[in-house]
Amino acid sequence: MATTTIRVSAVTRDRLMRTRAQEFGDASIDDVITRLLDEHADHALKARMRADAEHARGNVDDLAEVRRVQAELDELSAW
Repeated sequence: MATTTIRVSAVTRDRLMRTRAQEFGDASIDDVITRLLDEHADHALKARMRADAEHARGNVDDLAEVRRVQAELDELSAW
C-alpha cells in the first residue's frame, strides 16, 4: 500500500494519539483514521435513513389527507 503524509495541527495529532490509546489500543494510525471515517460514514448513512423515513411518513400523512378530502368531495358530488 502506498503511503503519504498529511499535515495536521499538533493539537489534532495529540487528539488522534489520545483517541488511539484510549479506544484502539495498538492499532496503526492508518487503521484508527479508517475506523473513524467508517464510523462517521455509518452515522451519516443512519441519519439519511432516518430523514428519509421521516419524509416517507410525511408523504403517508399527506396521502391520507388527500384521500380524506377526496372522500368528502365524492360525498358532496353525490348530492
